[in-house]
Amino acid sequence: MIAQNLQAGGSQVRTPNAVFNPCTDLERDEVRNQLQRILASSVFHNSKRYAAVLKFIVDQTLQGVGDRLKERTIGIEVFERTPDYDTATDHVVRSAVAEVRKRLAQYYQQGGREELRIEVLPGSYMPQFRWPEEGHGTVAASHRHGEPSQPELASAALPIEPIQRRTWFHPQWFVVACLILFIAVSAVVTSVRARSPFERFWSPVLSSRAPVLLCIGNVAGGRRPPEEDPIVSPSLSLSDFHNSASNTVNVYDAFTMAKFAGLMQANGRQFQLASQTDATFTDLQNGPAILVGLLNNEWTVRLVSKLRFTVDQPTPDKVSIRDRNNLSNHDWSLDYATPYLNLTRDYALVLRMVDPKTEQMVVVAAGITVFGTTAAGDFLTSEHELRKLAAIAPPGWEKKNMELVLSTDVIRGRSGPATIVAAQFW
Repeated sequence: MIAQNLQAGGSQVRTPNAVFNPCTDLERDEVRNQLQRILASSVFHNSKRYAAVLKFIVDQTLQGVGDRLKERTIGIEVFERTPDYDTATDHVVRSAVAEVRKRLAQYYQQGGREELRIEVLPGSYMPQFRWPEEGHGTVAASHRHGEPSQPELASAALPIEPIQRRTWFHPQWFVVACLILFIAVSAVVTSVRARSPFERFWSPVLSSRAPVLLCIGNVAGGRRPPEEDPIVSPSLSLSDFHNSASNTVNVYDAFTMAKFAGLMQANGRQFQLASQTDATFTDLQNGPAILVGLLNNEWTVRLVSKLRFTVDQPTPDKVSIRDRNNLSNHDWSLDYATPYLNLTRDYALVLRMVDPKTEQMVVVAAGITVFGTTAAGDFLTSEHELRKLAAIAPPGWEKKNMELVLSTDVIRGRSGPATIVAAQFW
């Protein structure tokens, strides 16, 4: 039997017990009302933990991001775990979601409720929604009394009110409703785009009218003591010029630089390229800057030397990212004497802040090795990856300075997706 329900955009057929995706305000309100009834029931009322999990996953799904629900996200948002907590040993999310499934089943078993159903299938953290089995009790009653179940009698058992509500529906109302729906959807889409983590992160750079300086580290960067380049003169050979430390960069850093240049070009921003040797303090004062490289970029070293997460080089081969708030932590360290193909992990600093010396916005992608720099560049130029930042950032993070420590797996000289292992916002 089919029950008819008038929606904002016209009449919509609802198949009893069918899974549906709430795509109108009315449908989302129905789900929210059902969620409140479930949370107020005896099954959930006395358990804040399980109620919080159910509310979070339903709210996320109604906001259109249910497909992004992951164990780590729930652990961070609901159970206040740190971004780097070990999901392999901490089963709090899996245990809680399993209990939520059990309690939802208990709720719907009580009194055989014919209500809108909220379910969480095994193996998934995203809830699904089903229409109630409307009119099931009426049809069953007619069979119990031996009455014929002819189509016209089944139709007569339908509530009268939806039929009466259709009497005022006219074509002009349909046009108005469609217009209102179109405006509402357009507003939501515009709002979502404006609030995307990618745009919120890059807005301070892309909104500037000044050209963006893209500054890459080179072989001359980080040398102690620095080597002097050959003096430019009529006798300087082309070979010496090409092979000078100030004119040599790592190819992986160049790839990362190209990604940032592509980002600027795609957004219609003017930019200029410079090595860390060529860039001047005046260049950094003229507009936003993106710095690529850690120890091979003196401008990066200058910036991070005063921050919570900084770089340390206790020996010529050992490099560490250190946390001033936890100096006993030596986990973010690498030894350059390690065989190239034996490296399995690298670390990087990502920074977005207003430089107090230049009063300009600066973004930094800086790995201990080039593999960390590559992962940081991928992280900063990917809309998908920047959602990881939004998942752990405090409210209003887009207006704050921030410093992140990233970790990336390295397999035979190739870096993987980055994981945020520490963060500072101010």
